Amino acid sequence: MGANDPLTIEPLGHGDADIVKWVVSIAVAWNDPPDLPPFEVALEHPKLARFHRGWGRPGDFGMRAAIGGAFAGAVFARLFTDTDHGSGYVDDSTPELGIAVEEPFRRRGVGRRLMEALADEARRRGIGRLSLSVNNPNPARRLYESVGYTVLEDDGASSIMVLRL
Repeated sequence: MGANDPLTIEPLGHGDADIVKWVVSIAVAWNDPPDLPPFEVALEHPKLARFHRGWGRPGDFGMRAAIGGAFAGAVFARLFTDTDHGSGYVDDSTPELGIAVEEPFRRRGVGRRLMEALADEARRRGIGRLSLSVNNPNPARRLYESVGYTVLEDDGASSIMVLRL
C-alpha cells in the first residue's frame, strides 16, 4: 500500500454486521481501558449490542473505506428510540453514528472522507442531522468539529455532538 494508492468508499450492506461490530469495538477501546472484558463478551453487553444486533434494519446505513484494496475503516449510522439508544441519542429521527479507522490508516484523511460520505448519504435520505457521543479527551473530537459537528450537550466527561445537514 503506497502513498498514492486510491481511497475507495463503498456503502455497507445488510451482511456487514461484523464491520459494525469492529467499529464498536475500536470506538469503545479508544483509550485502551484496563477493565474492558474481551471484545466477544463486551460486544454482547446490551449497551454495545444495540449498535450491531439486527444490522440492516430500516434506517441503518454506513460506509467502508479501503486503500489499495486493504480495509481502512468504516462508519455507520443507526436510528434509535427513546427507550433503546446509545449515549449520542438525540431523538427518534436523528441517526447516531460510530466510526473507526485501522491504525495504519489514521491521520491520512480516511476518517474525514468516511464522515463526509456518511453525511452525503444522510442528505440523500432526507435526514436532517446526525449525532454522536465522544469522550471529551478523545482526539477524534477534533475531526468531528472540523467536519461541522457542534456540541449539543456536555457533561464534562463526554459530549453529544450533532451535524446539521
